[in-house]
Amino acid sequence: MRILFSLALLSGITINTSAQVDTINAVNNRLETNRLSEGTARYLVYTVDSLTNIVSTADVWERSVSFGAVQGSTQSVVLFEWKWFHNESLFRHVKAVADRKTLAPISEVSLFKGYAFAGYKFTQGFLTPDSTVAANRVNKSMKIPLNPPILNWEWDMETFSILPIKTAGQKFAIAFMDPNSPQPGYFVYEVARAEDLPLNKEVSIKCWVLHINYGNGAYASFWISQQSHEVLKMKEFFNGSYRYKVKLY
Repeated sequence: MRILFSLALLSGITINTSAQVDTINAVNNRLETNRLSEGTARYLVYTVDSLTNIVSTADVWERSVSFGAVQGSTQSVVLFEWKWFHNESLFRHVKAVADRKTLAPISEVSLFKGYAFAGYKFTQGFLTPDSTVAANRVNKSMKIPLNPPILNWEWDMETFSILPIKTAGQKFAIAFMDPNSPQPGYFVYEVARAEDLPLNKEVSIKCWVLHINYGNGAYASFWISQQSHEVLKMKEFFNGSYRYKVKLY
């Protein structure tokens, strides 16, 4: 769905500095990357038809963060790993590397359904195929300028956890790009409100609700814990259906 949203958003977005929109990209060091912590989070992902309330078969996402260094270099990096389980099988497996200080992407390799590889390099201001990935399905001639200096949209929830959120009403224009849909640009998210997210009848967690309008009635909201800063829930509406991501404990 993000592939379709990207084109619609890019066609209409301008950044108005007088509107107090904070610009977030891979070079201006406005992310609070010191808050990023190692660990694994699991999410239940499912859709609900808005008319019939029929719930789809649920998938499980497993997203991991660890720290390391580039081989042969002193550069500190973040290692991301995402496992998407569907119908008791591994539907997609993604490994990505980003600079630890700025979260600027360095590389990504995706395995689709156990057979199709897509490998990318983010280098010298361009997104290009990774020639070291065997049987890489990415077009060898692809060369996309990384303008603006983007963050990897595959890791949006981890990026949201380190936004400098202080109060409701803040707006962030985030330079994002999904390497599988290479359309770099700024996308505006607003801290819509503070809200208590109930986990059960007895426990609730204070959250910031981060919201983005995709256009044509489509939107997404993310509940971010004010204490741990992790994304606990997402609700997205598109094409007559709601999609949810809910953190598992």
